Amino acid sequence: MKYLFIDSTYDLSLGILDDGLNWLSFETHSGQKASAIIQAKTFSMLESLKIKSHELSGVIAIHGPGFYTGLRLSEGFADVFDYFGIKKYSFYSYEIPQWCGFSKGCWFTKAYRGEYFFFRWDSTISRQEMVQVKDLESAIGSEQFFIHSKSSLDSMSSPLIQNPLETTQLLKTHPEKIFSEVLKDQRREPFYFRAPEDEFKVNP
Repeated sequence: MKYLFIDSTYDLSLGILDDGLNWLSFETHSGQKASAIIQAKTFSMLESLKIKSHELSGVIAIHGPGFYTGLRLSEGFADVFDYFGIKKYSFYSYEIPQWCGFSKGCWFTKAYRGEYFFFRWDSTISRQEMVQVKDLESAIGSEQFFIHSKSSLDSMSSPLIQNPLETTQLLKTHPEKIFSEVLKDQRREPFYFRAPEDEFKVNP
């Protein structure tokens, strides 16, 4: 059993997991348009491991929170495999810390349009909110922060978020913990920051 992993929420990350849910290969591509390279990079990775695409047991994608274009890319690519009978799985980035044993914290990312996304949790409750840039500093507490990767910060948030842990790094170091949870859960819908009609609305 082999699984293909896709994450196009920010940079493009691709990986192949073995039947023990350990990485056979994992790579991240920054500074390139993901839609221009996702197909070639995926099949190059499969070829280097001598794995045929039809031999995959499943395709696993991060379904947000993130931006419409990035999430539609991984969703559409996974749909190609699904058409040929390869099962799709998905999860949200903010679930990763809890699966790795962090009982509380805050997952944070930029959401553009002058807003930021927070997902906070502890042992009793979880909550999410969108915060405007003018309220950003007051919204940041002293809890442990988690981010997708450095590309999910901007010039406003980067100085304020102290010592964040990257969920992309947690994925690389704890794949069995994370993907064992993914494979036993139901598939998630893509989590956009806003409805498509709002995401593409022209600013006044």
